[in-house]
Amino acid sequence: MKKGIYILILTIAFTLVKDRAYGQFLKEANPFADENVDDLGNVSDDFQTSFFEALKQKGIENYERAIMELNKCISMSPSSHPILYFERGKNHVFLKKYDEAALDFNKFLELEPNNEDVLEALYEVYFQQRDYDAAEATVKNLINFDVQYKEDLARIYTSTKRYNEALDLIDELDEEIGTDIYRDRLKNRLYLLSGDTSRQVKAIEKNIASNPKSEAEYLKLILLYSEQGNTQKAYETALELQKVNPYADEVHLALYKFNLNDNKIDEAISSMQKVLESTRMSAAAKHRVLNDFVLFVNGNPQYEPQLEKAIAVFDTQVGDSNIYQELASYYIKKGSKDKALPYLKKALQSDPENLELIKNTSLLLLDSGSFKDAEEIAANALDLYPSQPLLYLTYGVALNNQGKFKAAIDQLELGVDYVIDDVKMEIDFYQQLGDAHKGDGNASTASKYYNKVEQLKAQG
Repeated sequence: MKKGIYILILTIAFTLVKDRAYGQFLKEANPFADENVDDLGNVSDDFQTSFFEALKQKGIENYERAIMELNKCISMSPSSHPILYFERGKNHVFLKKYDEAALDFNKFLELEPNNEDVLEALYEVYFQQRDYDAAEATVKNLINFDVQYKEDLARIYTSTKRYNEALDLIDELDEEIGTDIYRDRLKNRLYLLSGDTSRQVKAIEKNIASNPKSEAEYLKLILLYSEQGNTQKAYETALELQKVNPYADEVHLALYKFNLNDNKIDEAISSMQKVLESTRMSAAAKHRVLNDFVLFVNGNPQYEPQLEKAIAVFDTQVGDSNIYQELASYYIKKGSKDKALPYLKKALQSDPENLELIKNTSLLLLDSGSFKDAEEIAANALDLYPSQPLLYLTYGVALNNQGKFKAAIDQLELGVDYVIDDVKMEIDFYQQLGDAHKGDGNASTASKYYNKVEQLKAQG
């Protein structure tokens, strides 16, 4: 598979492999076509019957039976028809018997060397077995058929952490057959894995030299320098981009950080606003700038009004669970739980199955006295996470505070059974059970639970 760098499901791979070897066999040397029988020698009826039965059994996914029929054919004609070994090998692959499959494919190649389809099948088997040395040797033979198999060799180098060698191959392919989006993405992944940012910078600079009006390449360089913390180079690149397009929004990614570091706060905020309001900038870039400004405001609280304006713009443009959580954390650290809660709610709307978000939001709702909302979140969450004791506890607290004592008792009794090695939580459960029974008018049962609370506290 020439685009098979991340495809490891061999059953799919072999379904997609072109049956050129078999097609050639049927077309040019079909032992069952009357006109060719004389060329191949005598082929028995039993051979014909077993071969066609093997094909039929493979078609209905009865691979063991297909192998049995092919074994009969091979016993009758062990070296006349290499296709028998290819067919048997494919059946072994479907059964995940990769060692046997490799033996069959290699037997075919002994009888008929340099068959592309069989080499490709053998390569995939070796790769699946993580026999990278054998896979490498095989795919190097495949490159003789098509240089695009260099992508598969890059796959092997990536798996064996030879990232620069993989990058060399991708660069060679770009030179030989031109660039494409797939290989660009692969190169970006390899740069990330290798940590070789200097090579990436040189590659982008080379692209800019050959196409000096490419805004996209300037943006890549600005982002790369920004991620490296090299604000000076990011700034210089942004000025170059301004010459190409004075109105490019991407310039402000660099100008924001450069001005912030240079203590030109008003200019930095202006650039931040342009980034956040831009229709061209990615959500990730906007997130990065806003998150950076949150950290800045942490140490410079006088700019909180500007942060809130930036948040409002971001909210209408993007809406992102991670940034909402970061904003909520920011306000909680400042002691502004009332400001944190809306962001936790928004984060939960964006990511409703996130258990940590569910816990944090429901606890903050209890803390703020929003018991009905806390009850709703806990009830819905228990459908997803029925063995989480904290959810039962928050549910019980919310119900108790609304005077729903019987319902609280039901939830708390269910939840306490899930508490393991957590005395503090056990105390909280018994305290709430005591309160629930007291509210329900059962003072004697309430007293038993309060006594358990005191016993556990004494043990601690």
